[in-house]
Amino acid sequence: MAIGQAIERMDDRLDAIEASLAAAMPSRIVTRALKHYTEQTDADLTAGVVTIVSAGESGYNTGLGMAAREGVHRILLIGHLRVAEDTTGADIEAAELDLIEEIKAWARQDVQGMSISLDNVQHSRQLEHPYGWIVAYVDAGPPRSTTY
Repeated sequence: MAIGQAIERMDDRLDAIEASLAAAMPSRIVTRALKHYTEQTDADLTAGVVTIVSAGESGYNTGLGMAAREGVHRILLIGHLRVAEDTTGADIEAAELDLIEEIKAWARQDVQGMSISLDNVQHSRQLEHPYGWIVAYVDAGPPRSTTY
């Protein structure tokens, strides 16, 4: 792929994001297969599982010859975590915040073939200790200098 060449297919974007996240967070489990946290192993949850889910695409360019191009792909990064039973809510919150900081660091670097923007992040607010979760809302658009 040439520098600045856009990844247009949504599934290709998801694959590129999966590879990029896995490289940026080698201690985490990065997947595209969403599973409920009760279906995850304790070891995986302790490491932290990040699932990439497509949530749609919008904002296409309406210029001549650009029909259905340069859309913004909304992607959710869903994280599931677990800490030991004998810890406190503050401990699961700290684990969630660590994962969020890793995602923020990843989002500061564009993925080849697209630009990445982190819109917002939510987390469990300590409500499900010893389990925790985060949801990061990511927008993936065309690279800042795009060629087709």
